[in-house]
Amino acid sequence: MIIFSDENLEVIHHSGSSPYLLITFNEMDMRANGSRFWGQRLCEKAGISALGFISRRPNWFPAASVVTAVEAAAPILRAAPERILYGHSQGGYAALRYRRRFNATVAVAFCPQVSIDPKAVPFDGRFACHFSSDLHANMGIAPDHAAGRAYLFFDPFHIVDHQHAVRIAALQEGTQLVPVHMTGHGTVRAFTGTARAVADRGLPQRRSSGSTRSRPRSAGDRANAALSDRHDGDCSASGLGRQVSRALRPGFLSSPAGKLPLPSGQPPYSRW
Repeated sequence: MIIFSDENLEVIHHSGSSPYLLITFNEMDMRANGSRFWGQRLCEKAGISALGFISRRPNWFPAASVVTAVEAAAPILRAAPERILYGHSQGGYAALRYRRRFNATVAVAFCPQVSIDPKAVPFDGRFACHFSSDLHANMGIAPDHAAGRAYLFFDPFHIVDHQHAVRIAALQEGTQLVPVHMTGHGTVRAFTGTARAVADRGLPQRRSSGSTRSRPRSAGDRANAALSDRHDGDCSASGLGRQVSRALRPGFLSSPAGKLPLPSGQPPYSRW
């Protein structure tokens, strides 16, 4: 059901049986069409309650539209005891940029950008053509956008994505970097397969009788719902998916065994 629409984005509400709300943001190649959102197949198969934010073009979710959309979704957001944000690239940026706006419990971002303003990120010209001074003024990720915990997945061998990741982690409190080697800018694609993920992660799953499985054990487990594949946001449970489950386990990322130093004295990220 569409609950908000303007010239920049639309928001679809999917009712489910999960005790949390998954809020998804699409990557730039997906466009709003009035009927689908990022992660839709996962939410339908696993019975997850969701709000899907879908851009009408590669616009990095302008703040004015998101603020208005959040106001329209206020009753749904208030009813959710926990809110998990998820996105890849453009959507990963939004998941981190709007952590505070949604009062997020957990944010899961794959290969996000700290900004697409060419003056702010002279090392990255990939998305400069989508930057608009009218839409994107003061749109860079900032410290006061942080809320809850965040897990940022990236390929440390992808030089540009690595720079974005390090900058974001330095700016946003409660952000853990999780390297996924040799995946390029398509890190999210390393996570494939929905049914196995539902079983592995203890997510609510519809059965033929209409009953559901037990609730996820923690917000870290719930954050695993935010792993996608291709443009439909299908969830994963490949070998890498199981490693993500381990990485999101409470206490792992704060333990000495879960840390590796970044070059040049940068903050550590979690070990795979």
